[in-house]
Amino acid sequence: MLEDQVAFLLQKYLGNYVRGLNKEALKISVWRGDVELTNMQLRPEALNALKLPVKVKAGFLGSVRLKVPWSRLGQEPVLVYLDRILVLVEPATRVEGSSEDTIQEAKKIRVQELEKRLLECQQQLKLEMNTSWLGSLISTIIGNIKLSITNIHIRYEDIESNPGHPFAAGLTLDRLSAVTVDDSGKETFATGGALERIQKSVELDRLSVYFDSDVRPWSVEKPWEDLRPSEWNEIFELENEDGRLDIRSVDHNYILQPVTGNAKYTKLRLDESKSTRQALQQASVNLDDVTLCLSKEGYRDMLKLADNFAAFNQRLKYAHYRPPVSVKLDPKSWWKYACKAVTDEMKKASGKLSWEQVLRYATLRKRYVSLYASLLKSDMNLSLVENNKEIEKIDMELDIEIILQWRMLAHKFVAQSADSDVYLNKQKPKQSWWSLGWSGSSSTGNEARGFSEQDWDRLNKIIGYKEGSDEFSLDTQNEADLPHLFLEIHMKHNASKIINEGQEYLADLSSEGLLCSFKTYSEAMVFDLKLESYRLSSRYGLLAESATVTDSLAGTFSYKPFNTQVDWSFVAKASPCYMIYLKESIDEIVTFFKSNTTISQTLALETAAAVQMTIDGVKRTAQQQVTRALKDQSRFLLDLDIAAPKVTIPTKFCPDNSHATRLLLDLGNLMLCTQDYWNSDSAEERDMYLQFNFVLSDVSAFLVDGDYHWNTTPPEKASKELSYSNFFPVIEKCGIALKFQQIQSENPRYPSTRIALRLPSLGFHFSPARYHRLLQVAKIFQDEDSTSSDVLQPWSQADFEGWLSLLTWKGVGNREAVWQRRYICLVGPFLYILESPSSKTYKNYVSLRGKQLYQVPTEFTGGTPNMLALCEAGQSNSKERLSLLY
Repeated sequence: MLEDQVAFLLQKYLGNYVRGLNKEALKISVWRGDVELTNMQLRPEALNALKLPVKVKAGFLGSVRLKVPWSRLGQEPVLVYLDRILVLVEPATRVEGSSEDTIQEAKKIRVQELEKRLLECQQQLKLEMNTSWLGSLISTIIGNIKLSITNIHIRYEDIESNPGHPFAAGLTLDRLSAVTVDDSGKETFATGGALERIQKSVELDRLSVYFDSDVRPWSVEKPWEDLRPSEWNEIFELENEDGRLDIRSVDHNYILQPVTGNAKYTKLRLDESKSTRQALQQASVNLDDVTLCLSKEGYRDMLKLADNFAAFNQRLKYAHYRPPVSVKLDPKSWWKYACKAVTDEMKKASGKLSWEQVLRYATLRKRYVSLYASLLKSDMNLSLVENNKEIEKIDMELDIEIILQWRMLAHKFVAQSADSDVYLNKQKPKQSWWSLGWSGSSSTGNEARGFSEQDWDRLNKIIGYKEGSDEFSLDTQNEADLPHLFLEIHMKHNASKIINEGQEYLADLSSEGLLCSFKTYSEAMVFDLKLESYRLSSRYGLLAESATVTDSLAGTFSYKPFNTQVDWSFVAKASPCYMIYLKESIDEIVTFFKSNTTISQTLALETAAAVQMTIDGVKRTAQQQVTRALKDQSRFLLDLDIAAPKVTIPTKFCPDNSHATRLLLDLGNLMLCTQDYWNSDSAEERDMYLQFNFVLSDVSAFLVDGDYHWNTTPPEKASKELSYSNFFPVIEKCGIALKFQQIQSENPRYPSTRIALRLPSLGFHFSPARYHRLLQVAKIFQDEDSTSSDVLQPWSQADFEGWLSLLTWKGVGNREAVWQRRYICLVGPFLYILESPSSKTYKNYVSLRGKQLYQVPTEFTGGTPNMLALCEAGQSNSKERLSLLY
């Protein structure tokens, strides 16, 4: 029965997360068409299955209301209401070790869960949902669902990531609603063939994300499970206004300030899409104001949080190897744990197997698949094999991914070989839509209890289902230029800000009229980006702004475009912008993001390792990818027309004691495009080379004493309007043209690269007045010596430090060896060499990555012990590369 299935689903999925669901009460209320669950508390173990570094400390679900009007399905929509989803989570980053038996049992359970899930997915594909009765019913329910989610507050509290600076982060949402509408935007109900054309309207009200630093966790006077609903509302900042609850306007430090917007989704009929050439599915998202804001304290705590989660992921990866005892009690087991983890990392990094391992795995796979398939065929009612000693013995030495792959091969073999009538008859009951993970009971004989034949006919008419009908299938393979999906996102205003300790903003990047669109076809894809205007300001003044208020930036990326015979194309055009170099503002922004002692070594090492692995991967595959691309002779189209920035560099130098000097750089216009082959009549050469045309034009520079604005005084008029004593041209307008060719397939008769360069003229003005002014400009970019406590000193957080003697090589040819007394600090993978512990700067530093440390035998040191050599890997015998530490 339908009510049985809905009750089963609610119990199965919702029961895993909340306490106290009554199955019998659910059945009765579902058949009445109304399910309402109120004041439920979330289970603390609700998130455990997700293997996240967080756990539920407390949770409350105010109400869940599901209304399915079975007898009025053609007149009323399905209603789903969720209200007051209040969740409080905390970090759960401690990973405990397990015994070998526990590890294998957890692995066995995980494999069984994934295998069942894969089999269910295959079963769903076989049922062909789009042409089944259930598919029609689900399409009707989903097509007319009326969703309302209100008052969501999910809060994360952390006192361990950054000791001494507890913080809290949270997500809040006032309301999210979705209804089915008609062409005029009014709410409607779609039935029968109307389901092929559905329009959804979505409203978003005040979605926000906050991050509060240096705040204590919430505390309650009694256990969370004993709190009354009104107390939950008060703790999670809900207030009662006009008989309804809303999220309170609390003073949080918002990373994402409250966002309000709407969206519209439209699904067209195939014939309508063909006639109008519109996408089968269209979605449009409109957001009023999207503002991101980051404070210095928040940035500090985010780095600590990222480091804590990174360490958790590293520990979780090898938790099954982790010894259950302390290092002091059993150091040998911890050494084995470290060796096993490092060995696994090296195996994964190499991606290689020895020939003996390949043969062994091939033999093992043959045995495993045949054994598993024979066990499945021995009992046709068996969906998966359990408690087989030989299978479990093999599973102990295999990864989960390999086990699943081999088991699915066995299932596929059994399915292909099952051609007997007995097997088919046993499988037929499983093909019923009733058994789609819901219930194993048959619906025969029970239909009369709920629906009569007339009810079924009426319901089939409403949902548009016909026996054997395939009207829901869409064959669009022959319509290559028919768009399938069109997604459009429009933001009226968006901004990104960074704030210092005093809540004063250091930088504010804002833009107006951002429009992004994405369109897909059977093979092609098109991505468009348009931006009306932008502006970057700081507390010291304007840093940059677009020269126009419309069409500041426009670009289109196309994959397999229709109008040209290329694999992909990229076309972009940018209007000029005006930039002002304010050293104080630039320094503040750089200092804000500069690495400091708040970044732990774990996160720094992991980031560096990821970057190094990426570089190594690029090195290994770059040549192969280039060779393959050139061999396939992939073609692309580039057309970039970029108006470069016009830069103003102000100084405090006043030659006449009243007008400050400014250097103005016009970086001109950049054009980069592909073009047809030039200066050749050979068809062979035209198809052999990739060809580019690079043009940089209208580049100039001049000095001005006094105020000057690009948008009011063009450079060509400045020399006429300003007096000669105030205007100093430095570089006359000039440009450069470059033509570049790269061969696609190597040919000994032709060069691999061809370059043609043309520089028409270069006019440079120089005089004593210009020289003195340019010196003042150069001083702006010189770093001032600073000995303040704010200077970055990574060695102040040294893992190891102390005095030693350093052997250095001096003299002609570096032949004179001299011992120098130095103070060293080891900070993560870096070794800093200082004059003394109180030094503000280091003499030198060495990265230990890719290095090896050797103890030098006393026979090579004249009997002097405790001498160490640090050198490049594989360079231990090179005297010039050797540094000795005593």
